[in-house]
Amino acid sequence: MAAYLDAESSIAETAAVLGVHRNTVAARIERIERLLAVDLHHRDERLALHLACRAVGRTEET
Repeated sequence: MAAYLDAESSIAETAAVLGVHRNTVAARIERIERLLAVDLHHRDERLALHLACRAVGRTEET
């Protein structure tokens, strides 16, 4: 999720960064949307999740 959001929601760029096929990324994003009940096409929801991913990442670093 963090890689997808860092890549500005680009499935192709996320796939390249993670070293997986773009269909894998698309399937994972669909699953995340279902599990979290969010629509990543809405920028406010994307922003909230991006901030949450960064906040979690910072706590793991310390």
